[in-house]
Amino acid sequence: MRTGNSDAALKEMRKLEKVEKISVVAGEYDVVVRVRVDDLEQLLEVTNAIQMIEGVTKTTTQVIEKEIAL
Repeated sequence: MRTGNSDAALKEMRKLEKVEKISVVAGEYDVVVRVRVDDLEQLLEVTNAIQMIEGVTKTTTQVIEKEIAL
């Protein structure tokens, strides 16, 4: 994310319909946005919407194949 735009960008991400959780993290990435979609087409739509938010400079998409409850 571009410095100085994080609050505005996070506010816009919160408006997206499929977003379940937003985490601000330290390290290689600034933010992790967790979404729940029914298919890859919806994932593409959400990813495109995030990329259009001012301040977002790059996205990386990871797909969870299986979750294991502890």
